[in-house]
Amino acid sequence: MRPRVAIITPYWDEPRTVLEACIASVAAQTVPADHLLIADGAPQKWLDRAAVRHVRLNRNHADFGNVARATGGLLAAGEGYDAIAFLDADNRIDADHVALCLAAAQAQPCDAVIARRRFELPDGTPVPVAENPALFDTNCLFLLPGAFPLIARWALIPQPLAAIGDRLFQAALIAARSTIIRTDRASVTYVSRWALHYTLAGRVPPADARTLDFAAIADWLGSLTPAQRQQVDHLVGAQVRLG
Repeated sequence: MRPRVAIITPYWDEPRTVLEACIASVAAQTVPADHLLIADGAPQKWLDRAAVRHVRLNRNHADFGNVARATGGLLAAGEGYDAIAFLDADNRIDADHVALCLAAAQAQPCDAVIARRRFELPDGTPVPVAENPALFDTNCLFLLPGAFPLIARWALIPQPLAAIGDRLFQAALIAARSTIIRTDRASVTYVSRWALHYTLAGRVPPADARTLDFAAIADWLGSLTPAQRQQVDHLVGAQVRLG
């Protein structure tokens, strides 16, 4: 029997054309997957007629999709899916992405497969940068049942840490002693708005290019009492440390 795979995409205010490209990449999978789009407070009505499951949250959580991601992932886990992957609304996957991840998991039993990715700017310009093997990007996560209990961690990340949710989920996976393997080639197209990637591509970063304010995160962590730090670690499922 073919494994049941769910792909979870949180969205907020992305243009329809961006969402359509994301949806089309999932629809083109050689191994079919069900696509769940989670509206984080700004549902687009046309998705009710699209070939996806459209789940509406009644408010925006302003947390980089963390609560919406957890909502979709736990829904899929509760419905008995065999594997759950995540794809941001502005990114895409190759037609054999699901097949590649399933093949890796079948070759070596594991709790999570980490797919590889390539980078491009929103206009399609390739970014000449190699994947960082030390980072498990959200779009590269392909979870098997052993990792399903960790999906709730997304919703438990404190708001001041929301921007580094991918790093915290990775820390939770490792702290849980999950068995993690990687695919052997890229199957995720990561559309980057990071200022560094504009620079690497020879472009001047636009005013709305993304940056991470690690200093603000460190300041917030430094303001916590030992008891509060312990509570944060408990919610995240790992020790939260910068550097």
